[in-house]
Amino acid sequence: MTKVENMFTDGGAYERAVGRWSRLVGDAFIDWLDAPKGLSWLDVGCGNGAFTAQIVSRCAPSAVSGLDPSKAQIEFALQQPDLKRAQFQVGHAEALPFERGSFDVAVMALVISFVPDAAAAVAEMARVVKPGGMIAAYMWDFPNNAAPAGPISSAMSAMDMKMPRPPHPDLASTSALSSIWQAAGLESVETCAIKIKLEFRDFDDFWESSNLPVGPTGMVIQSMSEVDRTLLKERLRDALTVMPDGRIVYDAVANAVKGLVP
Repeated sequence: MTKVENMFTDGGAYERAVGRWSRLVGDAFIDWLDAPKGLSWLDVGCGNGAFTAQIVSRCAPSAVSGLDPSKAQIEFALQQPDLKRAQFQVGHAEALPFERGSFDVAVMALVISFVPDAAAAVAEMARVVKPGGMIAAYMWDFPNNAAPAGPISSAMSAMDMKMPRPPHPDLASTSALSSIWQAAGLESVETCAIKIKLEFRDFDDFWESSNLPVGPTGMVIQSMSEVDRTLLKERLRDALTVMPDGRIVYDAVANAVKGLVP
């Protein structure tokens, strides 16, 4: 199996494949958190810095740090002009390189289903956040096949192909997220479902962004034979609803959770 950090090494491909949809969810997530301005933030599994940039632009943080296991993603984030104030480093969620009580808020944006030990990661986030601070996360709704790649998973299933899945898809349900947060001793735990609308210019736009070599879906498609890839493409062309103007439009859902450090 491809290591998680090797699924997300190309920051530019990530942006083309899912970055635009991540920002839609990220904005709704930030609205739901309703955190005060001027806090110190930690973005665990920051990837190419897409959500970190939303923290900077939307939350007026006093400081923001990002951490990710992929060196290539961190290097991409460091090149972004809107992230000059952010601090980035390579590291793992289960062993955060920060002192106890270093931050006011710690978040995982579209990460928890890829973390080898989610419980350990949440415990680490609680350790590095001050008492009264917030721990929060959101993840595509894999249990209900409501991620952006949902149509591809459905088509592959219908063709008896192995469906691309993150290592721990079941952790993305609201009940699982709530259980992890409560087990970590967090208080005032809340969850919500965030629905967004994905829109592609036409089928070619959908296909080109979906089979880039990033994430589980892109990696699986890239590993297919040319014959299987063509069969999948034609199956999707028949299955997807096309608007009168040629656009492909469908919904995706992310589940979110937040809680306070006692």
